[in-house]
Amino acid sequence: MSAPNLPAGSPSPLSDPSALVSAFRNLIPDLEAQLKTSTDSVELRGTFLQGRRSDLPTMIWFSDLVEPVENFENFFSNPKHKVLENRNVWLLNYRNMGDSDHHKSFAMEDISNDVMRFMDKQKLTMATMGGHGFGAKVALATAINNMDRVTGVINLDGGPLDHRFYESY
Repeated sequence: MSAPNLPAGSPSPLSDPSALVSAFRNLIPDLEAQLKTSTDSVELRGTFLQGRRSDLPTMIWFSDLVEPVENFENFFSNPKHKVLENRNVWLLNYRNMGDSDHHKSFAMEDISNDVMRFMDKQKLTMATMGGHGFGAKVALATAINNMDRVTGVINLDGGPLDHRFYESY
């Protein structure tokens, strides 16, 4: 895919985040993401996979930085893996990813707060968090910051990091 053509005089998408969102809107016309000025107004979006029964607990799954969370739909939907026999699953895009809103902050505390607002909006009292790569860090940070609302954490390739220097995460 080539870079989108911008009108003459347009700011570079690399120097102006709103130009980047506009460039992507040209590529994907139904993109709901918006560039937000307030971190508390960022809305997260994703795909809901209904479990086999209506009363199942929920897991929220986050992808790595360079992969669409929708890539995990086939895995979670595969009957061999039995995930949907035990959980409803939200494949959730964190801020600045996919169709979720964008904001200049990539602070883990802000991302964690976004997830809590999403859970409130979806009326989820508690959920299991899971993720791959950077998404695993999002899951872990959300759990640490909200231990009363997270029932467990699943980390797939959370990355090599000496957590003694990052006590919060």
